[in-house]
Amino acid sequence: MIKLLPYLFLLTFLMYGPESCSSKKTTLQSTVFEPESSPSLLGNSKNSIALDPLESDEGQNQKAEKSNLIGVYFMPSWNLSPDPNKDIDSFWACLTGRENCGHLNNTAIWGPKGRIYNAQNPYEGPFLERKPHPSLKGFYKRNDPQVAKKQLEYMKSYGIDFFAYDWFFGRHYYYHMNFAPQAKTYYPKGWKTDPTKDGRTAVPGMEEWNEQLTVLLSENEKLPAEKQMKWAINWVDDSEERWRHWLDVGSPASLSAGRNYRGEVPDRQLYLQVHDKITQLWIDKYFNRKDYLKDDKGRPIVYLYFPQDLEARASVYGITMKELLDRSKSLAQKAGLKGIKFIAVAAGAMAERERQYALPTKWVANNPRELWRGGNYTDKLLFQDYVPRLKGMGFEGMTAYVYHSFMDKDNRSYDDMRSNYKSHWEMWSEKFKGDSDFEYQIPVAMGWDMRPMGGTWPQATGFPSEPYKDKVHSTKSTFKAKLLEAQKFSEKYRASNGNTVMVCCWNEYLEGNHIEPTEGHGFDYLEAIKEVFAKGN
Repeated sequence: MIKLLPYLFLLTFLMYGPESCSSKKTTLQSTVFEPESSPSLLGNSKNSIALDPLESDEGQNQKAEKSNLIGVYFMPSWNLSPDPNKDIDSFWACLTGRENCGHLNNTAIWGPKGRIYNAQNPYEGPFLERKPHPSLKGFYKRNDPQVAKKQLEYMKSYGIDFFAYDWFFGRHYYYHMNFAPQAKTYYPKGWKTDPTKDGRTAVPGMEEWNEQLTVLLSENEKLPAEKQMKWAINWVDDSEERWRHWLDVGSPASLSAGRNYRGEVPDRQLYLQVHDKITQLWIDKYFNRKDYLKDDKGRPIVYLYFPQDLEARASVYGITMKELLDRSKSLAQKAGLKGIKFIAVAAGAMAERERQYALPTKWVANNPRELWRGGNYTDKLLFQDYVPRLKGMGFEGMTAYVYHSFMDKDNRSYDDMRSNYKSHWEMWSEKFKGDSDFEYQIPVAMGWDMRPMGGTWPQATGFPSEPYKDKVHSTKSTFKAKLLEAQKFSEKYRASNGNTVMVCCWNEYLEGNHIEPTEGHGFDYLEAIKEVFAKGN
């Protein structure tokens, strides 16, 4: 028996959350509103809180035809409490105060004192205007099936075609298949376990923060086929903490603590086995579902957030991104699928002054024989130099989560964001217009304000480095104008871009990028999407 009780492995990831979904690498590595009636779901609405479309016959029966396919990113939250009987939601804790906000207390990103507030840098919360709409039960529970059903119905009725779920995987978790509840944890059929160690897995790794995905899919399959949402994986492999946990496998400290047995080391062979395990999990659990998003060839689509992180870390083993993606495609084909279509979700620094934050292509260990001692990201490329490599890496398209700048111009307002996005759209649409095998999916964002997490961007000093970027606030009218601009670009470059518009985000509450109905903005952003993309509007 390993020194620690088998189920204690769960506590490690309960203590940590993913890095901000658009984080820049540092050099250190209330009021309740009543819905009002609306004459038509397809018409304009001046109300901040619109009628719940599901209470309307028009909402139930409306099947607007569109020329665009609208996707939206869905970010999961997680429990910050190590006590399984107590839930401290990572979203709501940071919106309602600072005491329980794990992001503010994270010394790994803010330094030894965590986020520092003083007279010069006062705390500006709580951020109660971001409280979800009463029809979603306010600060809802992540695994509430009624809330999940309502979220799916809102997406569908307001013209969103699919959601891309931000999907996380912890590579380092070993677990025991002879113990409940670990026996229910996914492990590929027929893969080796050690019966002398309670069925301990030979290849580690497990999904993280998938509570909401589980309930969303459960509720989705209960709906009639015509009302179900399509969905796709947005694989997020950007967490530095998650990477360090992997490197620590088999370290003296890990062996001493009983997290590992001797012989368990994060070498090249094990890294590839874990990658295969990730792909096999997708195949076994998700790709054969009727609601999984597929391209016109029948291939499941996988979005891959910040490919530079995966590329750089695989480089320590001499593995290229193309090898990884080809490996996944081959496994899918062996399982009877037609392959996998990978779309890069990419963004990054473009100005020479931000070279230190550019996209790395390599990770160099301080000591190749002792990976737990860390290393450095090297061979960094500015975004405009990184993008031309994507197709050769095995990607068949590109989109973005959030663009924070274009060249030397930062987003200091929503007007800036609209201008910078248009510059990106033009640059990448023009670049790929002659390539029908590589699509640029036009991205749109409703804003940015990371103050609930401490601000943009965390530094070891305890203060954010660029707090002026936390004032990128839109309204229904300015967001709608941006959607109209996106629609025009999508139509102009349809032959190469395809017809997908990606919206960030459904529920990035801590980054101020959320179109889910709230007490503050009601249904404004969903109404804007319907008004732009529904046929006849």
